[in-house]
Amino acid sequence: MFLAAGDNFNPVEHLYDRMSVWVSLWNVHGHEFIKSWNDTMPGFLHLSQHVLMMWAAAFICIAGFGYATYARNSRVPKGLRNFLEPIVTFVRDEVVRPSIQNPHFHHKDGHGEGADHAHEELSQYWLADKFVPYLCCLFFFLATVNLLGLIPGSTTPSSQITFTASMALLVLLTYVIGSVYMSIKVEGGAGAGLKAWFFNLVPVHFSTKPMDLAVWLLLLVIEVVGLFMKPVALAIRLFANMTAGHCLVLSLLFLNLLVPPGYEVWRIGTGIPTVLMTVAIYGLEIFVAILQAYIFTYLSAIFIGQYLVPEH
Repeated sequence: MFLAAGDNFNPVEHLYDRMSVWVSLWNVHGHEFIKSWNDTMPGFLHLSQHVLMMWAAAFICIAGFGYATYARNSRVPKGLRNFLEPIVTFVRDEVVRPSIQNPHFHHKDGHGEGADHAHEELSQYWLADKFVPYLCCLFFFLATVNLLGLIPGSTTPSSQITFTASMALLVLLTYVIGSVYMSIKVEGGAGAGLKAWFFNLVPVHFSTKPMDLAVWLLLLVIEVVGLFMKPVALAIRLFANMTAGHCLVLSLLFLNLLVPPGYEVWRIGTGIPTVLMTVAIYGLEIFVAILQAYIFTYLSAIFIGQYLVPEH
């Protein structure tokens, strides 16, 4: 089928952001509408197939969780709810809670030594549980986007660096704003809180002694660079892994195109093993799509937990 497409067929078009889906849905009117829309709107409002895939992933997540939340009719999970609930519980118990700790858990808050164990558990995880909805949303959205990209004819937004960078930027804003808020809450004022947040970036006490000050300034530069390099690493890791996987599948699938014309028998001979290898790699890609969403979420939880503790 792909060979019949002719010389104009581009095997790596799957990795590109394109408008072909709008044209196929609405013929020439779709092309005119998208062109006129994109010409008049700023870049972040342009419509493309990546945008459609993100809309589809968001709709699937909202519809799935909406159905599982509001359509339940029994205490025993079943159906879609039975599928989603263990995943949410896993993200909460194995990803978020171990990564985001309550810095003041040991304070009894007036309950004394005989405080109820259930209350202590609630106090221990109250900060982590505030980020469970966001990190669950992050995991399911990325997993859905990655899996939709494996459907033939679709595109993968996570193979676009702008998409992964925007997701990483949200994580950066989350732990920066969250850590500043925690510092202001602990210090009891905006000025004192911002000052405490700045000095808490460096894991040593500030001193005006020449050698101590030099070490402190060096560590400050390292910590500030690390503050911004963490989301950069998130963006590049997701982008590179998703792009590499698709390139590997496409390279194997179209390897027999290197056979010169007139050797169709050899194309069949090379096509069968390459297709079998592609199917195996494609199965691995399904696992990688979910794994990369998990890694992105897990590292995001770790970064958030690192900066939310005012005592660093």
